[in-house]
This record gives sequence, C-alpha cells and structure tokens, in this order.
Amino acid sequence: MDKKLSPNSLQISKNLFSLNTLADTYNFKGLKFLEKDDYENAITCFFQSLDYDQNYSHAYSNIGNALLKKGNYDEAVKMFRDAIKLDEKSSIYHFNLGIALTQCNDHKGAAKAYKECLKIEPRNKLAVKFLANSYKDLKMFPEAMKTYKKLEKLDPKNPEAAFLQSKIHIRHGRFNIGWKLYENGLKNNIRKPFAGYYNETKTLWDGKPFDGTLLIYGEQGLGDQINFGTLLKDLLNVKQDVIVKVDERLKEIFSNTYPEIRVYGEDDIVPTKDYEKYISLASLCKFFRAHTDDFTNTQFTNYVIGKTENPYINDFFNKISGFKIGISWHSFSTLNGETRSLNTDQLSKIIKCRNVNFINIQYGNVLKQIKEVKLLSGIDILKVPFTDITRDINSLASIIKKCDLIISIDNSTAHLSASLGHPTWVLLPYSADFRWMEEITPAIWYKNTTLIRQEKENDWDSVVDLVCNAIDNSELNK
Repeated sequence: MDKKLSPNSLQISKNLFSLNTLADTYNFKGLKFLEKDDYENAITCFFQSLDYDQNYSHAYSNIGNALLKKGNYDEAVKMFRDAIKLDEKSSIYHFNLGIALTQCNDHKGAAKAYKECLKIEPRNKLAVKFLANSYKDLKMFPEAMKTYKKLEKLDPKNPEAAFLQSKIHIRHGRFNIGWKLYENGLKNNIRKPFAGYYNETKTLWDGKPFDGTLLIYGEQGLGDQINFGTLLKDLLNVKQDVIVKVDERLKEIFSNTYPEIRVYGEDDIVPTKDYEKYISLASLCKFFRAHTDDFTNTQFTNYVIGKTENPYINDFFNKISGFKIGISWHSFSTLNGETRSLNTDQLSKIIKCRNVNFINIQYGNVLKQIKEVKLLSGIDILKVPFTDITRDINSLASIIKKCDLIISIDNSTAHLSASLGHPTWVLLPYSADFRWMEEITPAIWYKNTTLIRQEKENDWDSVVDLVCNAIDNSELNK
C-alpha cells in the first residue's frame, strides 16, 4: 500500500523569499538542523524565523517537514495548509501535504493534494506515482491504472510503474498479465532478491526442463518467502534437481516440507559448480500460478514442522483447558505496518471475548502493548515461556498447531499459520496486499483461511465487532 513514504520523498525548498534577513537566517539554520535529523532544533529555528516574518510560507512548510519526519502527521498537515494559505501556487507545499495526509490514512485528501501539485507542476513524477497509489488505496482501480500508465510515459526507463500495475492485475485475477509485469520488480532491486542474484553468471531459467540443477533465490520478507515457497511442490513435478535459498529461520521448515530440495540459508554460499540455472522465488508464479485453476489444483498441502518439540510448549498447553486462540496484531513493516495493525483498544475488545484463552503469537518486542491490553481489558494474553517466536519459527509453528484457531493481521504469522493448513482468520485493511485478492472470503493461496476485510477505510471497529460476535456465538468455546 506504500503508505510509509521515504523522507527523501519530501520536497524541500531552500530558496529564501522573506524580505526580513533574520527570518531567512533562522530558516537557513533550521534547514541545517533538518539535514542532520535534529528535528527539535530545526523546528525551534523555523518558529524563530516566523517571529521575524509571520507570512514566511517556507518556514511553515519546513516546520511541516520536520514534524512529518518526527511522525507528528496531524500537526504536519496543519503546517502545510498554513503554508498553502500564504502561497497556493507552490507545488512543493501541495506535494508535501499529500505525503502528510497519506501518513494519516486520508487517501482522498492526499489525492486532492497531489492533483493540486500536478496542476502547477504536471511533470512531477513522484506526485503522479503517489496520486496513483492514493487511487489504488481508495480502490479506484481504473484511475490508478490510468495514472500509472501516465507515469510510464513520463519516466519510461523506470520499471516501478509496470510493477505497480502488476499488483492491480493480480489482485483482480488477471494472473497471466499480472505475473509478467511483476517481473519488472526485479529491475532496480524493487523486489529485493537475495544477494548474489544480480551477480549471476549462470543462465536465467525459462521454465523449460533441462539437465542440471536449478538455484532459486529467496526474496523480500519472511512472509513473502513462506507464501511463494508454496509453489515449490508444483515445481518439483517438472524439475527435481533444486536448491533454494531462504531466510535462515525458514531452513528447518523448508527442509522438512521439501526433503528432495537442498535448502540453504540466505547468507550461505552455494558453489557455482552445483547448479546450472537460477531464478528468483516469486518468479515461479508466472509458470505455476497463471490461472485460478493453478491455485485450486496445486500439489501443495501444508508446511511440515519438525518432530522435536520445545518442552516448554507442551508444558504450557497441558496446563490450559478450554478454547485456545493464537493472536497476532502488529506489523513492523516500514511501508504500511501501521495500516495493517490493530491498536491496543481494538485488541482489548477481542481479548474480552468470553471463555477463550488468547495465546501470544506476536513476534517482536510488544511487551508495552501487552501491558496496555491488560490494563484495558483486565485479561492476560498468555505467553509460552522461554521461547523466542521471533527467531524460532519452528516453535512458533508448533504453538500455532496447538491452538484451536489463529487470528492475525496481515503479517508473516498469518502466512505461516495459513500455510500450515491451520484454521486462520486474517484481518485485512480496506486496501489489502494484492495476494489476498479482492472481494473474496476464502484465501486463494491457502486452505482453511478466512479473510475478514474492512468495508471502508480505517474501519477496524466493524472488523473487531464481527470477530467478537463470531467467537461469542461459536459453539467451540462454550
């Protein structure tokens, strides 16, 4: 969803337009602090600039830039609007306002701001891209596609516009064209295949049988590798000699699931003599997921976890009676994690559901959130002791398998639970990741996985209510 925008996307004007020399001086000092990410001193200098010239629009805009980088998005919006009141002809102010509104999940407002920017500066490529992203997040897909095509014309050497179009095609089931365009993500390192991919001297695999071994490079994040790793079973029907590189944490589960495949960690070195051709993991989709039938007829069933279990897990679950729900509510993604995550108020409402034991399967440092939930709900989210579910994926998988149900937002845990074939409810924002498709409840990639979607932007309350009602009315927890 491209919500979290790089600070480098901000457009900062260093032109000095105040008639007051001191206003210019403090503005310039503030810019120097801003370059060093010293936001507090930068803001102080910009406000001092306004003391000498209350109509200095650049100072307002620069305060907005500093607030935006600090994460104070609502306050940044106010500053950019103050700057626009003073100079509505500045494309920079409208552009940065669009970024701030995007961070506030106000995609309608952001689209309006980007359009105002483009009225003044029609060839602003970033504004065109972010306008298209806003249309996509508003589910105005025809407008998004039209705008991405405009970006292609403005910046024909940049593969990103085609890559972004691919996701819209795929989420609407146009797999054949979608996966072909998705290959543009390998240009400019957009898809981030593992190190070594771009230095390959071997032949890129074209999907046809050959004598020799195929090396598959993992790519992107943990959840992506889990998801795209489900294609390996179908690959083995046409190609038996395979090596795959995955995140070190996934080596065991991939080895258990695919004993025919040699599994390496991301940083392991594969000798060049051991393989003849190579490909990136998600590129298998163009060969094995070109039609809807390829999803339903896949040979993949579920991932297989190791037989050796963490004794703390067994002890923990032996002491618990009643219905057990594993819950994961947070994404640490810098791109759109906040949009996908539940806050502690929303999580607390789910935790209050009766006759249910909620088990923590949330990776990362979330101790503060768990304490807040206890204060709000009076209920503990239970945690398996002495178990690192962030690094030990096999133990996390074991915990998932011992729960009756998994409820997760869209993160790697959702993909892990779903790929284990375990009953899973995935809570999705209004404009979700392209792999969850559009307007479907069962997940096309996985069995036993139900998708619960926001019906309108930023509306987690209706999703939470639906989840609570479903749990409370279920016979399983009575």
